[in-house]
Amino acid sequence: MHDELAEIRDFLAEVPPFHQLPAAELAALGRRLVIRYLRRGSEFPPAAAAHLWIIRQGAVDLRRPDGSLGRRLAEADSSDAACLPDSEEARWSGHAAEDSLLYGLPLEALEQLWQQHPELRAQALEKQGERLRRARQEQEAEGRSRDLSGLQLAQLITRPPVQAAPDLSIREAAALMTRERVSALLLVAGGQLAGIVTDRDLRSRCLAAGLPDSSPVGSIMTAAPKSLPPEAPAFEALLLMSRQGIHHLPVMAGGQVQGLVSSTDLLRAQGVSVVDLADRLRRAASLEALARAMGELPELWLTLARRGDGATALGRLVSSLADLLTQRLLQLAEARLGPAPVPYAWIAYGSHGRQELTLFSDQDNALVLADSYAPDRHGDYFQQLCTSVCDGLATCGFILCPGGMMACNPEWRRSRQDWSLTFLDWIIRTDPQKARLASNLFDFRCIAGDEDLTRPLGALIQAEAPRHQGLLAQMVSNTATRPAPLGFFRQFLVARSGAHQGQLDLKFHGLMPIHELARIHALAAGCAATGTAERLQATAGQALLSREGAEDLLAACDFLQALRLSHHRQLLAAGRPLDNFVAPETLSHLDRQRLRDVFGIIATQQQALGASFQETRVV
Repeated sequence: MHDELAEIRDFLAEVPPFHQLPAAELAALGRRLVIRYLRRGSEFPPAAAAHLWIIRQGAVDLRRPDGSLGRRLAEADSSDAACLPDSEEARWSGHAAEDSLLYGLPLEALEQLWQQHPELRAQALEKQGERLRRARQEQEAEGRSRDLSGLQLAQLITRPPVQAAPDLSIREAAALMTRERVSALLLVAGGQLAGIVTDRDLRSRCLAAGLPDSSPVGSIMTAAPKSLPPEAPAFEALLLMSRQGIHHLPVMAGGQVQGLVSSTDLLRAQGVSVVDLADRLRRAASLEALARAMGELPELWLTLARRGDGATALGRLVSSLADLLTQRLLQLAEARLGPAPVPYAWIAYGSHGRQELTLFSDQDNALVLADSYAPDRHGDYFQQLCTSVCDGLATCGFILCPGGMMACNPEWRRSRQDWSLTFLDWIIRTDPQKARLASNLFDFRCIAGDEDLTRPLGALIQAEAPRHQGLLAQMVSNTATRPAPLGFFRQFLVARSGAHQGQLDLKFHGLMPIHELARIHALAAGCAATGTAERLQATAGQALLSREGAEDLLAACDFLQALRLSHHRQLLAAGRPLDNFVAPETLSHLDRQRLRDVFGIIATQQQALGASFQETRVV
């Protein structure tokens, strides 16, 4: 094949939707293309006859009849407006924004292609959100075939559960377990699950305690054990077992026992030991032991990512391990300092609160203290406790917050009443800074201590935030300071200097605006959810967010998370420090198109919220 035709074929192989065509068809398609070169300022399209135009190099601006910029075409973008009589863009004018090389496919050839491949025509006419949602479905289908997030517990049940009555003797229960070759026995009374007994219980609660084996097995059972339904993802079971320090989980449906899943079942399905790492965190006797255990997290994360675990599952994994790490650091600190003088709740907010941590995350934590807290009597203790934990988290890989928004800062240690008054002040007498603080703290989640101290705070936010439009309007106004970089490939919103020159910050320009949009919708609806996906799903179809808009944002978030995950994988594999910066030219044509779709969706949703609150006075 001629070198130029081979180059065209290779180019089309990365341009959606043509990238799905076999190599032979791409080569034939390349022979039917016309090639045009446009000087900067030249009119577009370059021919009167209808063509599908693909930008090979350069850029073309399409302007609406009122002169406003409707769309900018860059490398691998296409325009088929001349082939679609009902296209709005057919009435727009175009000019080359810089010297440009174009490929044109005549209408006749295009119609033949669409006739042969109607599915490609449908994809070519998709809207931004539709394209991303289809990509999301494809990624989910691919990932779920390989990871625990797509494996349901029902698929791990290999035999009926072994059951017995709680009044069975311990000796008879042990004999039953031996005969059935199981390490756990479910105890059922009146058709309801009463408890569970494991091999460990037989050793520690019977033999070690000197309990007669004629005693009822119910006397050593764990009553009301945690359970999940059959349709729950296996990954959720893995996280629950890790958090609770258990190795067996009943599977329940309609109040009836369906089966029993063990950590061994999950590890066999997954092939890597998350549970083992969680157990070592829970048993670690020193900061050094915790640091050694957490030092294995990057390799574990990389293994899971290579196996196909998605960004959402990995974010929950890292967050759950960070929960366990924090809990153990608190236990070690209390063992050294003595019991806390008043009850407290350690809360995580930001990405940790949303359970969206990455390996490249700093600390977001605070302390809620009982109203009996007196700074003059108790302040020194909690200063030492919080400093010990925050320093320990930093030693184990979660860097200190550059802004000092951590529990070791006295400003982030308050009584429940003081936090209530602070939250009310942020909500009622808001300003740009208070709205930014609310955006961070209102994602909080209790991860250790007395959760009862935090429940009134959550209830206050859900009740008051929807009633005070000023806070929501200020949050919307704050999001406008982070506009979606629709023209990032033209360099004006990539870093212009420094270590990340020519690169785009996926977190700052992409993920953070989506988190902010989801948070505003949740606060406006009085929604208790803190995770971004949960918030969008819970508020879809309400006054401020259409179901289509919610699906678009979910798809956009998934794509950005997957793109960042892939970037982090590459950096980890190369032994380089993690960051969120990606050079657009390193992405495939397809990913660049999807990224432009993402930024288009973000801009649309930001504008929609702005219009909803434009008449609300911002303090």
